[in-house]
Amino acid sequence: MTSQINTPPDDTEVKARVGELALAQGARVRDLRKQKGLTIDDLAQRSGLHFNTVGRIERGVSDASLEQLYVMALALGVDPAELNPFQSASSPSQLSSGLDDETFVLVELLDVRVSAGNGAINSSQDYMGRFAFNRSWMARKGVKPAHARIVHARGDSMADKINNGDILLVDTATKSLDQDGVYVIQLDGHDYVKVLQRDFSTGGLQIISYNPAYKPQVLSAEQAAELHISGRVVWHGGEI
Repeated sequence: MTSQINTPPDDTEVKARVGELALAQGARVRDLRKQKGLTIDDLAQRSGLHFNTVGRIERGVSDASLEQLYVMALALGVDPAELNPFQSASSPSQLSSGLDDETFVLVELLDVRVSAGNGAINSSQDYMGRFAFNRSWMARKGVKPAHARIVHARGDSMADKINNGDILLVDTATKSLDQDGVYVIQLDGHDYVKVLQRDFSTGGLQIISYNPAYKPQVLSAEQAAELHISGRVVWHGGEI
């Protein structure tokens, strides 16, 4: 009989699964918080954590320590085991949507507006719902479910392609300008959705709006290096 040699799991697969577990854990915290009728600020005050920390844990972008999970469980009045991301039992965050998990990915819609205009500061990053996307389509787009987020556009600078109120699917794993395209960026503490186009002659880039009423903004190489990219927009949709 030939002995089977166990090989370490694929690192990419592990990271993707850990990201999914973090999202599930964050969703569980959020759902329990909402069941108690609490805001993020309420939970932060009761647990002694900063509200940004609670928000990041709920969004699955920050790994919660055992101590943080413990104090949040106490603040929510639940057994700390309910916040265990590895538990197999059904949790409040799991939807009875009838969707096949092998076929579809449920992506969270954040209570965030990115400005397609003159800038909008987003202080709240609560969740508003979920949208289902085909898993194979997301794979073709190169978007891992753990890094996918949905936000709203606000303003008219990207009209008529991206209009006020449209939703944007953002790949938050993209933090640099590897290719020209539509990105969510931060400038002076404001969040924008804009077209970024590289200028190979100077090493800088242009920030472009689809609406011709808004003139492009030119950044030098030094300014471009300081630009914060929150993610790449891979899809958008809105009402007719």
